Amino acid sequence: MQTAHSLCRIISKRGIMSRKEAAKQIIAGNVLVNGKAVKSPGKIVHASSEITIQGEKAEEKSKAYILLNKPANCITSRHDPEGRRTVYDILKTKEWVFPAGRLDYDTSGLLIMTNDSELADYITSPKSSLWKTYVAKIKGNIEPGELRQIESGIMLDGEKTLPAKAKVLAATGLSTRIELQIREGRNRQARRMLEALGKKVISLARTAIGELQDAALKPGTYRKLSQEEIALLKKER
Repeated sequence: MQTAHSLCRIISKRGIMSRKEAAKQIIAGNVLVNGKAVKSPGKIVHASSEITIQGEKAEEKSKAYILLNKPANCITSRHDPEGRRTVYDILKTKEWVFPAGRLDYDTSGLLIMTNDSELADYITSPKSSLWKTYVAKIKGNIEPGELRQIESGIMLDGEKTLPAKAKVLAATGLSTRIELQIREGRNRQARRMLEALGKKVISLARTAIGELQDAALKPGTYRKLSQEEIALLKKER
């Protein structure tokens, strides 16, 4: 039985371009499916269909997996209307890749860039059981009862977060470093959980995605994932 999806999703799954970019090409009439023009991005087609974009065959690309250490004050998108630095200003690669999840402008840390949409969907899904680890520096102290609140769940947007893990790494009285581990992918979740407790976040960094980590990777640099690391991420699904 052949798998069928929307045309824009199939183009994205083949690692050619994003669904948004594919939709633009489809609407413009630049996409043929089995020799016939299709102008509806949501058109359901078989995954094995022959697709051409502007006269070129849209064949599945080799999968690319890149680990980037995003610096703070950098946008996790291709373009920014305000002209701020983006992760694509750092990344110099010929392959089309997209971020598997986002880190907000002020947050630094590990980010996977890939054209493997299935793996990206797993990493970013709110239902994913993949732990993401963050280290936050907050102003002042955090009480044991507040750590337990994080662990049992915090109300965000009228819905309680899934149970998390939290522990103090260091405290000076003026500030505290906390390690947070969460399994969801809600927007700015780690930062918002702390802010919901009235904490001022001084800095926030993602230090691990599942078991994947690299303390030696400097901010603003990136590298390809090894086959062992790719297998490790896929194993956690």
